[in-house]
Parts: sequence; structure tokens; C-alpha cells
Amino acid sequence: MKKLRIGVVAIAAAAVMLLGFGPCDPAPPSCTNATTVLIDASANAQTVVNNHSAGTFYEIGAGTHQSNFNVVPKNGDTFCGHTNSIIDGGNSLVNAFSGSATNVTLDTFTVQNYNTGFQGAAIQPQTNASGWVVRNITAKNNYWAGLMGADGMQVIGGHYTDNGQLGISGNSSEGMVLKGLDNDVNTFDGPELARNRVDHAGCIFEGGGMKWDRGQVTIRNVNVHDNLCRGLWADQNAHDALIENNLVQNNAAEGIAYEISQDATIRNNYVYGNGNNAPDGNGWYWNGGITIMASFNIEIYGNHLTGNYNGITGVQQDRFDDTPPAHLLDHMHVHDNLICATGAGGHPTGVIADNGANLAIRDITFTNNTIQAGGCF
Repeated sequence: MKKLRIGVVAIAAAAVMLLGFGPCDPAPPSCTNATTVLIDASANAQTVVNNHSAGTFYEIGAGTHQSNFNVVPKNGDTFCGHTNSIIDGGNSLVNAFSGSATNVTLDTFTVQNYNTGFQGAAIQPQTNASGWVVRNITAKNNYWAGLMGADGMQVIGGHYTDNGQLGISGNSSEGMVLKGLDNDVNTFDGPELARNRVDHAGCIFEGGGMKWDRGQVTIRNVNVHDNLCRGLWADQNAHDALIENNLVQNNAAEGIAYEISQDATIRNNYVYGNGNNAPDGNGWYWNGGITIMASFNIEIYGNHLTGNYNGITGVQQDRFDDTPPAHLLDHMHVHDNLICATGAGGHPTGVIADNGANLAIRDITFTNNTIQAGGCF
């Protein structure tokens, strides 16, 4: 697990190793239980779950569980692994976990090589499967996405990397939270969203670290880097997002994109090197460190940006998505940000329309921002 701390004038990285532990003791705390049922590497995991009541604590044994783990949990089940517990779909199984069970906990194991199909995920609860806690999970090398959200899901630490299209999909969930393993806002020990590709659809459709729509999310202390599309991407009636204290770097397209949505606070993020290699091409006011697209009630402050194709930008276009309210760039307030070394796009800040809209009469303000020609970090 990488734990990154903000320095006074630079961002320093320090590697913190999570040591292996015995059968769910003493960490992670969510797996402490007097009676734990073992699912060993040779067992059919669903058969074991079928033989026990709801609310059972399961230990996922060490080693590789090869093509035998495709579980629909029961309410309140807990699945606790080891740092060397690997659940492998063999590129044939669709999901490692799915279904409508509530209050499920997944803790400390790897899920890989699941053939999720179009817009699927290796871990794929239904949207209304509320109360899941997903802690310190690695989901990698899956066909589309590593994880799909659910109402009230907490995603605590972990790694969602090297998947075919997305690290995490929001799944139209409400109240989803991504956060760090501790409460220190100066460390990026939340979920790592990295090196996710665009193997099966273009970046203009879906791809990158995380994409969500319709729902409300909180994203803090996340390390989002080197995705081949956008870093963090809200789309189509996302609302009331809080995006704070994240490290967003070297994503091919926008670092943070908020599209045809409303009501967001984007603050105190470190955003650099994004938008310089967009698969769908660079230009205009796209591919900013932070880009707002036909969205309203947005406050952006306290962010540090450097080396992005554009800085903090807004764009208005006619959007014919039949989803009210109207998709207008309005009530957008950008203040007290540090914006350095804007790249080839050449727009440290600004908004633009291509449909003749008079943005001057809208409530759009840029105040007290600091712009530097050189780099900041």
C-alpha cells in the first residue's frame, strides 16, 4: 500500500507495507470474530456460503482460488482474506461477488481476471444492496471494471488498477464514499485508481479511474494516476459530490471532469500532468486538470494544479440528453486556487460556449486564483 503525504513544497512518497496476518487476526478489525468459516483455495465458495446462515464470517484462505469463486452473499456476511489471498476468475467467470445482499464486508484480498462483460465489474452488487464495506481490496486485470458501487458503500483503501475500462463504476448509487485507511487528510491512502485502460470502448464513452452518474459520492484521499482516459468523471445528473484532498496525476484526459450534473464541491486537491495525451484528441477548453461540462452549482477552491493541458475550465454545449434539469454551465465559482505551468491548451482558467450562449450573464466567477508560468511542485 502506498501512503503519500503532502510536504510543505512538494509531494513525497513513502511506501508502507501491510504485513500478512493470520486467520482474520488481529487486523483487519472488521474481521474479528470468534467463529470464522474457512473457504480454502480448493473449495467451491458458493457451496460453502449456501451451507451457512446470513451474517457468517468467512476467512478466504491464502493462495489462489482458481475459477471457483462466484459468490452471491447473504445479508451481513463478511469475507476476510490475507494479503496473499487471490480470487482468480480465470477470464471465464463473470463476477466474484454479486447480488442484492446488504451490509456485506469484503476485506484484504485480491480479485483478478474476471470476464465481466460490457459495463460489468468483478465485484458487482446491485445498486440497492446497501451498506457494503470494501476495505483494502485489490481488483485488477478484469474485463471492464474492478468494482461497482452500491448505496452507502464505503470503499476504504485498496487498489483498482489495470482493468480493461474502469477502476470503479458508481452504478447510480447514492451515498457512496471513497476514503483512506486512516483519518489523516494529508495522506493519499484511499483507493488507488491507476492504469485502467480503454480496451473495449472509447474514452468519450467511459473509461479511467472512476465514473459515476445520477448518484451522490464523496471522494477523499484517493490516488488517481496514469489512467488512459479521465481520472474522476461524474456524468449525467450526478449531484452533491464532494471531491477533496485527492492526488490526481498523469491521466490521459481530464483529471477531474464534472459533466451534465449539478451541486459539487471540488476542493484541496493536487491535480497535475492531466489531459496531455487524450485518446480522443486535445483542443479547445477540454482536458483540463478540472473541467466542468454543462453543469451548475459548482464550487472549486483550494486546489493546486500544475502541468495540465488546461487548468480549470468550463464548457457549454447543447446537450440533448432527456434528463432534467437543463444542462447549463451556471453558478460556477472558482476561487483561491494555485494554477501553474498550464500546458499546450494554454487556458489556465476560463469558460466557453459553442452554441451561442451568453455566459457573461450567468453566475460564473473566477476570483483570487494565483496563476504562474512555472511549475509549482
